[in-house]
Amino acid sequence: MKLVTFLHVKSIKFNHSKVGQIIIGSNILLLETRGVVSNKIRKTPLTYAKTENGFVVAASYGGRDTIPQWFNNLQDNLNYITVESTRLKVKHEIIPLENRAPYWEELIKVYKTFEQYKEKTQREIPLVEFTKV
Repeated sequence: MKLVTFLHVKSIKFNHSKVGQIIIGSNILLLETRGVVSNKIRKTPLTYAKTENGFVVAASYGGRDTIPQWFNNLQDNLNYITVESTRLKVKHEIIPLENRAPYWEELIKVYKTFEQYKEKTQREIPLVEFTKV
């Protein structure tokens, strides 16, 4: 899995070209966080949907019952995302459970497999909205 993520991260720059969008999709952002334990910069490609204020992603981890590491690394608001070749300093907000329905609808429009992830796991999958600082 680490090799796939590594290759996916390396392809992000390519993704923001027309050819790249056809191959790996146009709704992929690159999240940069600092590892809680390692203190190293970690880069994670995530599928996103646009919101009124920014971008929403799901901490789905492929429907696994564990939280993805990038979510644990959101300990502060000193994170960056790269979207459509633009790197942005962002803050994040975890969407409250009672407000998630419209965000899920938008994510599923972008990537239908999110519906399967919700059914596959017993945990509530956190949704995170990133907004430009």
